[in-house]
Amino acid sequence: MILIVDDSAIGRDVIKKALTMNSYTDVAEAENGAAGLEKAKEMSGGIRLYILDINMPVMDGLTMLEELRKFDASTPVVMLTTETDKSKMAKAKSLGATGWMIKPFNEKQLMNVIKMIIKE
Repeated sequence: MILIVDDSAIGRDVIKKALTMNSYTDVAEAENGAAGLEKAKEMSGGIRLYILDINMPVMDGLTMLEELRKFDASTPVVMLTTETDKSKMAKAKSLGATGWMIKPFNEKQLMNVIKMIIKE
C-alpha cells in the first residue's frame, strides 16, 4: 500500500494515476495530515511508502511526519511540495523523510524516486 496525503484532489489524482500506470495499484489517499495519520494507524504495518504534501489544512505534512515516526520509524516518506525553503527541507530530513520532490514534477521524475525507494 502507498498512502498519498495531499489536500489537492487533483494532486492526489495525478500521483495515483502515475502510480497505477506503473503497476502500483494498491494506493490509499487522505486529504490532510490528520486524516492521513488515522489511515496510517488503521493500516499499521501495511504501508510501503508515504507521499506527503507539506502545506495542508488541519495538519501539515511535517507535523504528520513527526507524529508518524512515533509509531512507524522505518517506512519511507517522500515529501512533495512547492516549498524550496531549505530549513523545511532540513526539518523534514531530521524528522525522517526519505526524499523531497518540488512541485510541479512529471511522472517520470516521481516514478524514478519511487523506484529508488521501493526496491522490488
